[in-house]
Amino acid sequence: YEIGVRLVGSEMCIRDRQVQGATCGGCVRSIEQTLHAVSGVSDACMDLATGVASVVGRVESNALIEALHRAGFPAAVIK
Repeated sequence: YEIGVRLVGSEMCIRDRQVQGATCGGCVRSIEQTLHAVSGVSDACMDLATGVASVVGRVESNALIEALHRAGFPAAVIK
């Protein structure tokens, strides 16, 4: 299994990413909207307190990290 990935059924998985730069509820909404816009994402949520964004779907890890970087939020795989 890939680091930072938990399986949900046979088709879906949860990918957790550490996101930097989120300081308020507006940032959380922007991050969640950015992640929802990535093809293959069925759900996304961001925890402001921990800085962890969780995504459910069939999506490549790099696509999530690249989308967040383009939105101004550096992200990394949680190890």
